[in-house]
Amino acid sequence: MPTIHRSLARTLRALVAIMLALSVGTGVASTASAAAPGCAGRGVPTSKISIQLWTFAEYIGFGTDDATIARTEEVLSSLSEMGYRNVEPFTLSGLTAEEYRALLDKYGLRASARHVDVGTPENPADIEQILADNRVLGITYFGSGATPIFPPIYTTEAQWIAYAEYLDQLGAMARQQGQTLMVHNHDIEFETVFGDRTVFDILMAYTDPRNVVFQLDLYWATNGGGVANPLDVIEQYGNRIKLFHVKDMAAGTFPGPIEIVGQGIIDFPSIFEAAGASTRYYVVEHDPRFGDPSFDPFEAAQEGFTYLDCVTF
Repeated sequence: MPTIHRSLARTLRALVAIMLALSVGTGVASTASAAAPGCAGRGVPTSKISIQLWTFAEYIGFGTDDATIARTEEVLSSLSEMGYRNVEPFTLSGLTAEEYRALLDKYGLRASARHVDVGTPENPADIEQILADNRVLGITYFGSGATPIFPPIYTTEAQWIAYAEYLDQLGAMARQQGQTLMVHNHDIEFETVFGDRTVFDILMAYTDPRNVVFQLDLYWATNGGGVANPLDVIEQYGNRIKLFHVKDMAAGTFPGPIEIVGQGIIDFPSIFEAAGASTRYYVVEHDPRFGDPSFDPFEAAQEGFTYLDCVTF
């Protein structure tokens, strides 16, 4: 989206916010999902709100040139202005860990977690280099954005068990250096079943809670098992889920497409309440709609932050 159009969009959102603020004093009802400024600060603490930068994947791009780096800096600057204090990178845009950390520091941001390819038993990653970069970036939680590769390459229970054991080994190495490996799900971990166990169950069973925690993507968990599924997962696995990808689902034919956080059908307050104090970070995410000029990642980021800042549970 051109800069002038994005600036106009921000101005319009600011005017809407002012109108909502005025409505509070005139008896017009406001709700958490409406994200009225009068409720700001009553929801998730700012220190626990983050955003997965995959939301901006199409805008930033996948290059390593100066233009890509400039767009990365623009995004970080904008997120800081919105109120974010944490981000979750999926790429360093060609920067070294030191250079990326300098950008984060410049805008008062920290990397709450990081998505990075941790490899597979057949093609292991350079875990020592990942851990070294994580130390520079200040990252505690890290893991692959898909388990193990999306779409999945494994078709047997034995393969998934071997993958879980591989993750456990990486997690043990990370724990020795004060870091924590996390597993992020899509729908296939709930839809793929061997006997009475899903792949998600296998990943839980064959990893030590000390070595591996989980980042539950609420959209994909819903997509994979029905609208109550995230609550079922939390009830079963409780404290092993340390992070949420807060991603909403549009109303209509199930499963619906990804929606701006707070504007869809997922009952976030009930999920957050069930999880309790074990949640370390609530990470806003909206997968980009590649090639669709109507999608504004800056709007998705702002609305997601405002929703979490106001939601009560």
